[in-house]
Amino acid sequence: MERMTLEELDEYGKVVGVSVGHASSAEDKVRLIERAREKSATVRALGMELSIPYKALHDKRASDLLAKPNRTDEETDEVLGLILGEEQKAELYAACTDEDGTVDVDALALAYVKIFTSDELKNF
Repeated sequence: MERMTLEELDEYGKVVGVSVGHASSAEDKVRLIERAREKSATVRALGMELSIPYKALHDKRASDLLAKPNRTDEETDEVLGLILGEEQKAELYAACTDEDGTVDVDALALAYVKIFTSDELKNF
């Protein structure tokens, strides 16, 4: 962002959903944009409160995997790691794992759907 003009920073701010037109310097505009990109949304799935960072949800690596028509289980797992972070993903997997070690794929699928269809992530 350091190389963007003031006009480009204004445009980028609009894309991110923050008004930066009132900031007089490039540094102030960048600071406002970075603050907006640090926000997160809380999504409830399987009795858990999952924090989804804006920045992670807008990561091109995650977007590319989500757009893939025939995504593999490994790629779906990778998307969850990118969006939730490895710690939350591990907690989610633990919540879907029975006492005998069986990982309930139906519970994981439900969590995945709840995350990606949540109202909290619409227009986020």
